[in-house]
Amino acid sequence: MPALLILLLTIAGWSFTAQAWAFGDLGHRTVGAIADAQLTPETRAAVWTLLRSGETLATVATWPDEVKRAKKNVGPLAHDAEAQRFNEDFPDNREWHYVDLPLDTALYTEGAVGSRLNDIVQTIKRCVRVIESNTILHHEMTRAQALRWLVHLLGDFHQPLHLGSGYYQFDAERQAHLITNPQEAAGKDQDRGGTLLFYGADEQLHALWDDGLVNVVAKGRSYLEVAQDLLTQGHQQVWDGKGSYHEWIDQWAAESIREGKSAYERLVFGAGQFDGGHHELQKITITLPPGYEQDEAKLVEQQLAKAGYRLAAILNAMAVSCGGVTVSGLASTSF
Repeated sequence: MPALLILLLTIAGWSFTAQAWAFGDLGHRTVGAIADAQLTPETRAAVWTLLRSGETLATVATWPDEVKRAKKNVGPLAHDAEAQRFNEDFPDNREWHYVDLPLDTALYTEGAVGSRLNDIVQTIKRCVRVIESNTILHHEMTRAQALRWLVHLLGDFHQPLHLGSGYYQFDAERQAHLITNPQEAAGKDQDRGGTLLFYGADEQLHALWDDGLVNVVAKGRSYLEVAQDLLTQGHQQVWDGKGSYHEWIDQWAAESIREGKSAYERLVFGAGQFDGGHHELQKITITLPPGYEQDEAKLVEQQLAKAGYRLAAILNAMAVSCGGVTVSGLASTSF
């Protein structure tokens, strides 16, 4: 069955308006919709055992961000019991979305500069372990929650500023000088994945990559329309992981860091602003080069497609590896 037809059948019954979601949500739902269209029948049956009636990978893709918003009593899950309990059980889940690796990091390794035990790379691996488990683990998220996080984090993982971060040396005038070498970056101030870099009146570089560039790609279209377009463009073999799917995340992390470096290469850095009392970096002003948004939107388009295909590839590989396991009371195959 053609991929586009599978996509439409998978999400049949769901309506969508472009105004219903923020652009960050648009990107995540696009990734989920691409993956929805690439699942094998066996994987789709397994996924359905972990989803509620009517849900798809696209519709659950924003759940982790909605949980984060719920902690501040905003958004659709502000009064949701499951979200409240999740935030109580995992108060550090806000930190699961990213890792701040120097831009010349050649390979992700535990203990590397910027890495953490609860960073995005470790959390994706954790989600895979939970989904693969045949038992309910004590003090762990459920398999359904792990699936939602896996869908979401594969999207974050392919937003380069969720993997790489700029580190800096400042001169006497507080002029920022970018450091990319991991050894030289250790102990230096960093911009937290572009969240401390501001251009224009007061526009954040990280937000540009999370939302603005996705908007440039979408051109006012819904996530379904963007996903259909990217599915039509097809899959590239170079996107495939090598060896066991348990090794793919480390391979793709190194690639995403390289993409992050390209996001910094043409920026013009200005002065840093620091907290007066603690001398903590608060902000660095930057200037975007001409054509930056149009050029980088091409990369974002590729990253959305890559994330969707790779999410499906991991889920399909898991279904093959764990095939035959059944969920109590259900006939469908589960992971």
